[in-house]
Amino acid sequence: MEQMKEIKDLERPHNDALNYKHRKEKDLFNKIFLRTVELDEIIRPSTYFLMGEKGSGKTAYAVYMENNKYKDHICHVTTMTETQYHQFIQLKRAGKLNYSDYANIWRSMLLFIVARTIVSQNKDLLSSITGKFKKVEASIRKWAQNSMSPEVETAFNAIIKDFDEVNLQAPEVASIKGGRHIETSTSSVKLKSHLLDRENDFKESISSLKLGKNHILFFDGIDYRPEQIPYQEYVQCIKGLGEAVWQLNSEFFPSIRDSKGRLKIVLLVRPDVFHALNLYNSNSRFQDNTVFLEWSTPEKEYQSSNLFEMAGKFFASQQPIAPAPADAWRHYYENGQRDAASFRRFLRISFQKPRDALTFIRITINHTVKSGRGSDSRFPPDAASSHAFSRDYADYLLGEAKNYAAFYMTQEDFYKYVKFFQFLNGQHTFDFEVFERAYVRFKAWAQGENFNATAYLRDSTSLLQLFYDMNIIGFYEEAEDKSERFVHWSFRDRSLNNIAPKVKSEAMLTLNAGISKALEIGKQLKSNASDSAKPREMRTDRRRRAPRRRKPKAPAPTP
Repeated sequence: MEQMKEIKDLERPHNDALNYKHRKEKDLFNKIFLRTVELDEIIRPSTYFLMGEKGSGKTAYAVYMENNKYKDHICHVTTMTETQYHQFIQLKRAGKLNYSDYANIWRSMLLFIVARTIVSQNKDLLSSITGKFKKVEASIRKWAQNSMSPEVETAFNAIIKDFDEVNLQAPEVASIKGGRHIETSTSSVKLKSHLLDRENDFKESISSLKLGKNHILFFDGIDYRPEQIPYQEYVQCIKGLGEAVWQLNSEFFPSIRDSKGRLKIVLLVRPDVFHALNLYNSNSRFQDNTVFLEWSTPEKEYQSSNLFEMAGKFFASQQPIAPAPADAWRHYYENGQRDAASFRRFLRISFQKPRDALTFIRITINHTVKSGRGSDSRFPPDAASSHAFSRDYADYLLGEAKNYAAFYMTQEDFYKYVKFFQFLNGQHTFDFEVFERAYVRFKAWAQGENFNATAYLRDSTSLLQLFYDMNIIGFYEEAEDKSERFVHWSFRDRSLNNIAPKVKSEAMLTLNAGISKALEIGKQLKSNASDSAKPREMRTDRRRRAPRRRKPKAPAPTP
């Protein structure tokens, strides 16, 4: 094998693929990105949803297609922010809109973004002379005077402007910016009329275009729920988005005639979030209109897996003469040996997603350079198994679990729920009876805490399902002859045919080996007669804290 780069000269991978939209990062991203069959599935006319667990590469696929105009498709990624969601919810509260009106607002906003994307990606000197986009640009100007503002923000501002116009016609109506409720139904009716006019105007102008290439708008950022927005309100908000995407893709865009280039919107979404939306006829949409990103692989089959190729490609693509991805991985991690023990360990301690692999690599590089061995071209034998590495990787996995849970609960609630594992008395493998006893002690402790998301305190089964959904707890199943044991994890069991897998409480349960160091379960806990329900470290913390007034518990979400 040719001389390989020293470890200190290797690039550090980004966790967020949006970082690869910047010009100086595009070349590296094009080299390390693994082109899979899903790229061709995404550009099918019937694909409206790109689905995958957090960290599975949804944004990476979208960014790659935007950067490279994949197979002559002009693509664009747009993302919602926390501020924009707050504005959206405020519109509903101030205007007393029904939940059914969300889809109407979203359709107008999406059409605005599509129109603006078409112009920005296609307009040139010739089209300026011929006036090809004149009609579309006129529609955009009706929405936004400042065409340089961020697209989603501009769309929100246009709707707020509509509210202001309605308020001028109804003197007793409060301003949306003041956050007070609009007291008359007249304003709501007029706003709907405004939105319908906007929608029809955009549809007419977009339909007039003769596009030469296909366009795809990727809509990202719906998996994160801002803590200040109640769960049910947020779900209804993005449910309207899902319906709007479906309606435009299935009804309006296919109806455009005499245009070679076609339009569509692809929503990037986690499977559990899509399931929570409970969209009409969702099972058919799973099967017919969704690309599902699946990376998990049995340990015995790792060599033929996309995940192994993707991880090896990160190293191979950075070499002067690129070796095979598998050889590159073995060079850096296995000292050239065929048995990829480090990768098999990665499979056992991770959630088996591309982000997990890239973080595994980044932490290994950082620790090796920090230890003064950055000039080596191979990692030390214990680089991916040392205590320091294991702790950092466990903290990363806990962060991934927290980000998953953020859709359902506050950050404060999440850390309270993972306190449960201190009641397992250091056990990594256990049956449901042990789990239930720990649950009883945990719930006794929880009585003195304030939880907003109380749904998982209902019973031990609800809490177990939560930890299974977060991939913290899995369960074993053995072959009839007991020759082989298979571990079930939510990330492995979830599919288009099983969008919400259930944990089997009658099976033996086990903790994810990678995350366990961050859960503080390794110590044998002692109890006494007066305070047996509280872990020792919690009792110490509570003595040190000043007494605080308890806040009333908020209603639980219904995940």
